[in-house]
Amino acid sequence: MTIMDLGLRKEISDKSESQSALSYCPLIQDKHSFLGHSKRKERVICLKYIKMGFFRFIMLLSILLITILSGHPQALGKEFKQMNLSYGDGSKQKLDIYSPHIESGRVYPVIVYVHGGGWMRGDKSNVAGKPSFFTNKGYVFVSVNYRLSPKVPYTQMAQDVSSAVKWVYDHAEQYHIDKTRINLMGHSAGGHLVTLITTNPNFLNQAGLSQAAVKSVVNLDGPIDLEEFIPRNKKYKPVFGYNRQGWAAASPITYSNQQHLPPVLLVGPKKNSTAKYVTMAEKAGNIVQTFTSKTLTHREITKLLGAKSNSEEAINMTKSVSAFLEAIN
Repeated sequence: MTIMDLGLRKEISDKSESQSALSYCPLIQDKHSFLGHSKRKERVICLKYIKMGFFRFIMLLSILLITILSGHPQALGKEFKQMNLSYGDGSKQKLDIYSPHIESGRVYPVIVYVHGGGWMRGDKSNVAGKPSFFTNKGYVFVSVNYRLSPKVPYTQMAQDVSSAVKWVYDHAEQYHIDKTRINLMGHSAGGHLVTLITTNPNFLNQAGLSQAAVKSVVNLDGPIDLEEFIPRNKKYKPVFGYNRQGWAAASPITYSNQQHLPPVLLVGPKKNSTAKYVTMAEKAGNIVQTFTSKTLTHREITKLLGAKSNSEEAINMTKSVSAFLEAIN
């Protein structure tokens, strides 16, 4: 091999390296002019480009890490939901949050919903169309799980619901919630529990709140007088005990003669206990409204609230609940 051959091969190698470098340096516009430059300049330009790419990569990585480490995404500018957030250490002490389209700087009233199920079953997913309906009306909607019988007595269930309300109060800023407009809603057993914790002050007090922290209560056919309810539904005796004294202690109506209770809407069929509750609460200066169902079943009261329905009574019930909440909030 001659010296000329070696020189030719070196020239070809140099050009190949230059062309290779160009494929990784899109900032270079004129490849032909570039081939006449030294490899030193070639490396300087490529190194500069690589540094720019590395800097952008670090910036994107930093943003990603900040998002992950923040724990919970902010409700900003779009509808979203967060599932299975913990308000306690137990597996049942979880809640789901459904939010409307959030406008920056604005806070929204919240509805904390407690499911039914006879104090023995049920789940926070049993919300039917309520989240969509109420978020479209500008409410944050929170659905709560709580521990059930026979694992815990009803007092622990009431304490769980109170703890969930306190969690919502403490996290109001993060989820764009107006902590002065916390509304409670519950169906059946859940209706009983939300009415109990807002009439018997001990439960909310133990959670670090007062009854004044609750703006309103909507009870969807939940029992309010267990002395009337349990003799007709004896299967619930294991939950509340076997004597009337215990039933009275678990009854919201027992505490309805206190002053400064949150406004309440009682939804359900005509009952003696409802009329008695209204009389006692209003005598103490409290606000009580009722919606008397005539054709809706116990299950339909929760299933059809906020849902599209051909039932005139279901439509009127939804209007009544909406009007009550709008007037209070």
